[in-house]
Amino acid sequence: MPSDIDDTTTRLFFAIMPDEPARDRLDRLARETARASGGRASAAFTLHLTIVFVGTVPAETLAKVRAAGDSIAWPSFELRLDALGSFARAGIAWAAPSRVPPELATANRELVRALADRGVPADARPYRPHVTLARRCSRVVDGPIEPPIAWNVDRVVLMSSRLLSEGPRYREVAGWSTR
Repeated sequence: MPSDIDDTTTRLFFAIMPDEPARDRLDRLARETARASGGRASAAFTLHLTIVFVGTVPAETLAKVRAAGDSIAWPSFELRLDALGSFARAGIAWAAPSRVPPELATANRELVRALADRGVPADARPYRPHVTLARRCSRVVDGPIEPPIAWNVDRVVLMSSRLLSEGPRYREVAGWSTR
């Protein structure tokens, strides 16, 4: 089995993982959404909301990325996913908050700044927090999620990822409790 972190590079992102009840609901929604969109559902264990995608970096950069995570006073807040939508060109169906919690937007900005201060560039696209429910979708989906899927964010993780033909493989590299 391939390693998530090889000797030369690693692909990293900071994320919020759903608690078990939220993961169960997201898993059911992912399967329903995949059927409706003609896509492939994300595996339950891969469901997450990315705070910052770092990308592929040299392995020696991992310490700087961890230090950026260490520098953040991670806030506790409720994350509420109440909108279903698609990135049509990318073939992605997602669940997202219709209103981004201010704590999440602040964590994203502070982490991007902390990474930049350490010489680590991060994804420069505007932040659009979402949980990927399905990939390879041929039809667009959208609408409300009723009732919303919500959980209290009590932990943030730094994950490594490896993209394989059967789907992504993730491994936790570091974690921080919220305050």
